[in-house]
Amino acid sequence: MSGVLKYTRADLAKLKYHPVRPLDVISKEIGVPVEEMAKLDANENLHPVPKPMMDAVTTALQSFSSGCSAQIYPDPTQTNLRADIAALHGLTPQHVCAGSGSDDILDIVMRLMDAPSCLICPPTFGMYKFLGDISRIKIIEVARKDNFEVDVPAVVAAVRKHKIKLVMLPSPNNPTGTLLPNSDVEILCKEDAMIVVDEAYADFAGCSADELLSKYPNLMVCRTFSKWAGLAGLRAGYALGDPSIIERMLAIKQPYNVNVAAEAMARAALANRSEILITIKSLLDQRDRLIAYLEKYRFLKPHKTHSNFVLCDVVSASAQGLATFMRFRGVLVRYFGTQGGQLQNNIRISAGRPQDIDKCIKALDEYEKLRYDEEAAATLKGLGDVEALIFDMDGVLVDVSQSYRTAILDTAAHFGVTITSADVNAAKAKGNANNDWKLTLTLIEGGLKKGAKAPSLEEVTKEFEKRYQGEGSTPGLNSLETLIPSLPMLKELKSKYKMAIVTGRPRKPDCETAIKSFGLEGLFEVVVCMEDAAVKPDPAPVKLALSKLKCKTGIMFGDTVDDCRAATGAGIKAVGVVPPNHDKATDTEILKASGASVTLSEGMAELSDLLGE
Repeated sequence: MSGVLKYTRADLAKLKYHPVRPLDVISKEIGVPVEEMAKLDANENLHPVPKPMMDAVTTALQSFSSGCSAQIYPDPTQTNLRADIAALHGLTPQHVCAGSGSDDILDIVMRLMDAPSCLICPPTFGMYKFLGDISRIKIIEVARKDNFEVDVPAVVAAVRKHKIKLVMLPSPNNPTGTLLPNSDVEILCKEDAMIVVDEAYADFAGCSADELLSKYPNLMVCRTFSKWAGLAGLRAGYALGDPSIIERMLAIKQPYNVNVAAEAMARAALANRSEILITIKSLLDQRDRLIAYLEKYRFLKPHKTHSNFVLCDVVSASAQGLATFMRFRGVLVRYFGTQGGQLQNNIRISAGRPQDIDKCIKALDEYEKLRYDEEAAATLKGLGDVEALIFDMDGVLVDVSQSYRTAILDTAAHFGVTITSADVNAAKAKGNANNDWKLTLTLIEGGLKKGAKAPSLEEVTKEFEKRYQGEGSTPGLNSLETLIPSLPMLKELKSKYKMAIVTGRPRKPDCETAIKSFGLEGLFEVVVCMEDAAVKPDPAPVKLALSKLKCKTGIMFGDTVDDCRAATGAGIKAVGVVPPNHDKATDTEILKASGASVTLSEGMAELSDLLGE
């Protein structure tokens, strides 16, 4: 590292800050007022807090009589708050350490422990790994079972093999909602390690490991007010543990780690717990209502949960694409990708108020209607047995609406020509538009003022690639691309068919980068790029793919007239695909006129019918 960074820790260079965007910013992006949005992405209790809690904060901030106010530092030992928490759990204040949310508590634990390594069980809460990296603690992962339960024998074996001194396990687990039974906690506590059970969602499960604290001094239970009490914006949490450990935690924590407002609200929440529990029951009722609907959708498989959220497998569709679809309809759900585990094919939906779940169901109904066409699926299935499935890349496998399409518009603007997405669509509909560099030049030439000199193809290509690939520290538009169809569906199709990609992209770096980025390695036996043959609508690249696959029959899936004409010219069936943000009726008419036997929905969920039962 150079410059001032030479004074920083090299091991932290890999960490990148990706902030959660506030609701008002998202509202402006999607054009949905904040009050009309359904925020179901962070497992919060969205019900209004009881009035006595609001009154408690006002009093605390304005009155010196409480010993605290906005002008005076809060009690560094949180004497009253710790006493109230202890009373809830039948313990003494010496068993309690309070903090600014459970994240603060977990950070204190990481810094306190003389542990070179920490064991976690993914998929799980992503903060454990983050905090481990900051504290220079190696994270050792033991995968969960297929049903997301902790593999206790495997954890015990790993603890002994690696001499692990710190184990962090949530119950219920975020994001799967899986419980860690107290019987399993007891098994783990018999090992020579500190066992931390993160119970951020315990109030939704109705059970806790706190009853084991008197039996196992190496057990710690962490809680938060963010979820059950609806205080996520104020940050208050705590740890329950052996007084000797708690004493050390109190010694190393930040002195004023719970502010006056948070302490007042947390104490009021405990005093009004019975009223808040009514909202918890409502959330659980809405969760069960949501699950009943989720089980009806062909593209979702909800997992059993003991919390205020449900994790779903996304089947025959893109999980990220589904999350984006719902976001633009004002419904925020959580897509994790690889954060906290391999969750690229999952979304998590929080329980909300009745009106939030209504909006969620409405969006899911719309998604199912747009993303699966029964008539198209039946037509596809009736095309007969074929040996090969050949896919165009852009608009079929990869969403390029914010990358290649934007690069076309921005490059044209650089040369003083204003074009729109409608102009691009119209040019694509005419055909002979499979090379985006040449297409951009054509659009520029058509929009130049009379007498103006047109740029060369080389100049256009240079400006296009600068925007698409990025320059220096500026990321390229290619970073905005996403996979459209379901990766598991593609993997299943590979087990039944030979598959190829025929694309107008250059092999390096565009095509190879996309294949690697979206986990498509090994799925396609043949990849034909712009350097390998004449570009579509010439049938040459499709014929080349068939030849390399050693197949005579096949189906070509494409989103443009060039794709369809290349397929039929090569003697195989053409199937149209609606790309993101396109009108299906319009595209169906255009693609059918170019030889498409049928047009599939965005994401090609209808392809799952080729797999049979």
